[in-house]
Amino acid sequence: MNTKNKTEKKILLFLLYTFTITWLFWGLIIIGNKFFNTLWYGEILFWIPYLLGALGPMVSFYILYKKYPKEFSFTSFRQFIFNKNITKKVGLIFSLYILWRFFMVWFGLGIENPVSIIYMFINLPLMIVGGGFEEIGWRGYLQPKLERVIRYIPATIVVGIIWAIWHLPLWMIKGTVQSEISFSLYIIMTIILSFSFSTLYKYSENITLCVVAHAWYNACIGLAVYIGSDGYLRLDIGVKIFILYIIEFIVAVILGIIYNQRRDFMHGEHFKIS
Repeated sequence: MNTKNKTEKKILLFLLYTFTITWLFWGLIIIGNKFFNTLWYGEILFWIPYLLGALGPMVSFYILYKKYPKEFSFTSFRQFIFNKNITKKVGLIFSLYILWRFFMVWFGLGIENPVSIIYMFINLPLMIVGGGFEEIGWRGYLQPKLERVIRYIPATIVVGIIWAIWHLPLWMIKGTVQSEISFSLYIIMTIILSFSFSTLYKYSENITLCVVAHAWYNACIGLAVYIGSDGYLRLDIGVKIFILYIIEFIVAVILGIIYNQRRDFMHGEHFKIS
C-alpha cells in the first residue's frame, strides 16, 4: 500500500470513529426527546451526551495517535496540544482574530443584552469542551491529512462540508441554534470558518489557539442569540453578517494561499493551490 492509500485509509478511519462517537451520543438525545420525553435542550442531563458527542473529533485523533504513534512528530498527545510557544507575531494574529470576531458579531448580528458579555466569559470553558476541542480533530488531524491527498483549497472545502454534515443530528434536536438555520446556509458558514481556522492554525502552528478561537466564536454568537416566544433559541441573520462573512472568507483564503506558496517555495514545489 503506497503512502497516499495509507493516508486515505487513516482519513476514513478518523471519519468513521468521529461520526460513530458523535452520532451515537447525539442520537441518544434524539431518542430521549422522541420516545421518553427527556434530555431536552437546556436540561442538566442534556449536556452529558451532548458534550461527550462533541468530543468525537478529538477522541478519534487520540485513538489514531495510539494506533499509529510512529507517524507523529510529537512524543505525547498532551505535548501536541499544549507544548507550543506563542511568539509576538502569533499573539498579534490571534488578538486580531479575537477582536474581529467580537466586532463581526456586534456589528453584523447585534448584541441582545450587553450584560451577557460577562456570561460569555463565564461560559467560555463550556464552549471549549462543547466546541473548541473539535479543532484538535478537524484542524489538527483531518486538514493536514487531506492536504497530503488533495490541494489546499479543495481540502479546506471538503473539511468544511464534512464538518457541517457531522453537525446534522443537531437539526433533529429542538432548541439548538443549528435547528433555526437552514442546512445549506450552515454549510456555507462552516466552509468559511474552515478557511479561517485552518489559516489561523497554519500561521500559529498552535492547536490550542484554534481551540480557544472556536470557543470564542461560539461564545460571541451566543451574544446575538435570544429566546423566542416558544422558549427556544433564535438567531436573526441579515445582510450585514453575510458581508462580514464574505470579507472574512476572502482574507482567510488569500492568507492561506500566501502561506502555502511560501511553504511550497521553501520545499521547491510548484505553486499549486487547487
